[in-house]
Amino acid sequence: MNLFKRPEQFEISKQPELSERRKKITRTLLLPAIGLLSYCGFLITNIPADKLWSQLSAGQRSVQLTGITGTVWSGVAESVTIRVSGNTLVLPSVRWSLKVAPFLMGKLKVDWDLGSATSDIEGQGTFTLSNQAMRLENVTLDTTPDWLVSAIGYPVPGDLSGNIVVQLDTLDLSNNGCDEGQGNIAITNSQLTSPFGQFDFGNSVAKLSCQDQKLMATVEQKSTLFISEGAFQVELSGRYSFTGKMTPDISMPNAMKKGLGFMGMGRPDSQGSYSLNFRGSVRLPTFRSAA
Repeated sequence: MNLFKRPEQFEISKQPELSERRKKITRTLLLPAIGLLSYCGFLITNIPADKLWSQLSAGQRSVQLTGITGTVWSGVAESVTIRVSGNTLVLPSVRWSLKVAPFLMGKLKVDWDLGSATSDIEGQGTFTLSNQAMRLENVTLDTTPDWLVSAIGYPVPGDLSGNIVVQLDTLDLSNNGCDEGQGNIAITNSQLTSPFGQFDFGNSVAKLSCQDQKLMATVEQKSTLFISEGAFQVELSGRYSFTGKMTPDISMPNAMKKGLGFMGMGRPDSQGSYSLNFRGSVRLPTFRSAA
């Protein structure tokens, strides 16, 4: 009978025991780690949106949210007030849902919608923010010319009526400007009631795109009183311009034609068309988080 074992035999006999110990240690460390991560995830997903916003909005007045309920990941604000070039822009009932998977990859992707059928503006879409880039996609907005004019602060000699529908498939913005965009704007049954009479603008369509890092809208309008066309450009800095022309129909009353001159359109050319040229700038809201 051999009473002695070689060292190799002792090592072989100990290997199952060591392997079992390692498994127990791994389980002992893994379970608390999973519990800690789950707890942290629970805290993050249940952060009240109003608490976080009170910290982020300290020291800035460009953007204000009121009536906040829900969490950072899914919530509602009764209204969002934005200061643009001294004008106050109010967005009613803004709702959001933050996507988890893009967030883990360093991107902020949010599905949002705002307003209702009874509000001045209603819309929905998806907003994505990544490193030095922003993307809007599947955006639909339904509003009125009067609301839009008041939002940009451009003076109009009278009251506007009608309906505006914006459909934006994609819009990619970066530090360079407008990189890529595709969409359409439809304005229907629009009218201007002024001291010089009621102007029927009829229906207008605009095709959205990006050219030379600028957002471009090619506009065509037609009504029983006149037709117009032109190009609207917007830069990332907030500067905008419009260049086009307007041609009255022969059925336009003389009193209205005389009113065009008083409205700053100048004299018509040899074909009876009036030049449309205006430019300006919008001071976009800035956001500064609390230190």
